[in-house]
Amino acid sequence: ADAAALRRAYERAMDRDVVPAIYTNELFATGHDEANRAAVAAVGAEDLDLVGIAFRAERKTVDKVVDRLRFHP
Repeated sequence: ADAAALRRAYERAMDRDVVPAIYTNELFATGHDEANRAAVAAVGAEDLDLVGIAFRAERKTVDKVVDRLRFHP
């Protein structure tokens, strides 16, 4: 999905109290977990450069969050 579609899915998840695991461009610039967490924490939610999201929820909720997105196999 493109950045706009990922942002839409992220916002839909948050609106439904589904906390996603997020993957941002910044995560791939660091070499370890603490640096990854610091890189994400340094950016406000509205400015996250999302490249992927993952979450777990009831099927009905998932369908609403990912509407029109293609799944990664």
